[in-house]
Amino acid sequence: MKRSQALDVLRGIAILMVLVHHYVPDQFKPGLLWSGVDLFFVLSGFLIASILLENVEARNYYQTFYLRRAARIIPLFWLLLLLFVFLMKFAPEFLGSSYSQHLPLWSYFTFIQNFLYAARGFWRDPFLDVTWSLALEEQFYVFLSVAAKNLNRKLLAGLSIFLIFLAPFLRWMTPDLLAANILPLHRADSLMLGVLIAVLWEGGRGRDRFARFKRHFLVALLPLLAGVAYFLRAGTGFGGPWVHVNLALLYGDLLVLALLHPAAKPHLLFSNKFLEWLGLRSYGIYLLHKPLRLAIVPVLRGLPFIHLAWINLPVTALLLFVVAEISYRLLEKPVMDWGHRFKYDKSPRLAEASRDASIPPSR
Repeated sequence: MKRSQALDVLRGIAILMVLVHHYVPDQFKPGLLWSGVDLFFVLSGFLIASILLENVEARNYYQTFYLRRAARIIPLFWLLLLLFVFLMKFAPEFLGSSYSQHLPLWSYFTFIQNFLYAARGFWRDPFLDVTWSLALEEQFYVFLSVAAKNLNRKLLAGLSIFLIFLAPFLRWMTPDLLAANILPLHRADSLMLGVLIAVLWEGGRGRDRFARFKRHFLVALLPLLAGVAYFLRAGTGFGGPWVHVNLALLYGDLLVLALLHPAAKPHLLFSNKFLEWLGLRSYGIYLLHKPLRLAIVPVLRGLPFIHLAWINLPVTALLLFVVAEISYRLLEKPVMDWGHRFKYDKSPRLAEASRDASIPPSR
């Protein structure tokens, strides 16, 4: 699947929402900016499903998919974990509550930390707690790669719809708020809506399918869905049973608008260079934004006038962008480029080719 500027812009919007949620004081947080992860999930569901459906007939389907995903995810994440281990040994005071409240290290390396967070019922781990969503996505990659390989398009679409409806009922039946928001099936609605859009879009017929909805109708849905999500959140609190379904529809609508926008036509939103830049570096920004803040904020507070939030926040964000750029240029992109040297092999199987060659031509 070719890279899309509009989808990179949506990633940029998602990471900007995450930064506002985690960096801005609570009294200044507007609207639904806490829901950036929901947008990430919809995008991940669409992008990963599109890649899998495009290459489902490849002979090296599993090997190539997992290797490429590992090249994208593991280097920076494991580097962060090694930094965490180093700080535990030599500078535990830097980690704050993460020093005593972190999970067993093997759970992070094996991407099951979301289950352990849910089992104990609290975070208190500001250095690594955002990695719950990373673990959930890794679990989703394994599940979806098997489903896409073994189900036809109609069954995959049906499974997506079933899981979209199942997720809010699981959240409703789960009394623990944390568990209800970080377990795979409980958050399947956003991911599987992305998958459903990918199934409908795949095969060159997607634009015709979605073009039946007039663009102004899709645009008009955005404030309506956002308003309903805001109302649901106000009534039930963060992570209420039904709010994430509505957010999935909201961000799915935005995704379809991005897909329908002609790539060559400039657009105030979908052609925004800064948001595109953020989107390309969103993985590094997401993993590093909390650890960097733990390191920078105490230093800034010791400087004259820097304790003011309106100075503290932009300085921290600027340093984060610099570190994310270095990470992207020197680590993430080189390893990704190496991973993409491994191509999906869609050539006919040698055995089938030999068999076909042995059959005499018909007369």
